[in-house]
Amino acid sequence: MTDFLYGFVIIAAITRFVTLGISKRNEARLRAAGATEHGSGTTRLLTIAHIGFYLACFVEGFYRAAPIDTVTYVGIGLWIVSIVVLAGVIATLRDLWTIKLIIAPHHEIRTSILYKICKHPNYFLNIAPELLGFGLALQAWGTLIVGLPIYAAILWRRIRAEETAMKATFPAY
Repeated sequence: MTDFLYGFVIIAAITRFVTLGISKRNEARLRAAGATEHGSGTTRLLTIAHIGFYLACFVEGFYRAAPIDTVTYVGIGLWIVSIVVLAGVIATLRDLWTIKLIIAPHHEIRTSILYKICKHPNYFLNIAPELLGFGLALQAWGTLIVGLPIYAAILWRRIRAEETAMKATFPAY
């Protein structure tokens, strides 16, 4: 793996630590306001899967000595687009955005363009392309083949939990 790819991995990790900080801050505020967490077991699984996916891609890219070629740049581009979408999701949800599935008493359903394009933009327009882009950038083919279906199964469980919680909280949802 080249220094360029090490730099990419560091930037990706820093980006995720920054979003974790935003999530933790928002979670504390939401809990103080009486918010309720749903699907905590699935959140734990997603956290483990996300960290595991990133680590597996890094290890595979390292041992394969991932080259820099068109696939690398496509992967990095896809990853960047996914992070821009994540920034849009965070900006739209503001203090309601967390990694955990937390619904506040003052929760309002957002209807921005992102949510008109896709009911779950954080999952389909951020997480899916983020993981695919990261794996492509590091050319971690084994992780992509094995890891993405596992992650998708956990993410499907999360989406079902979110749908259930939102419908229970918002009858018009």
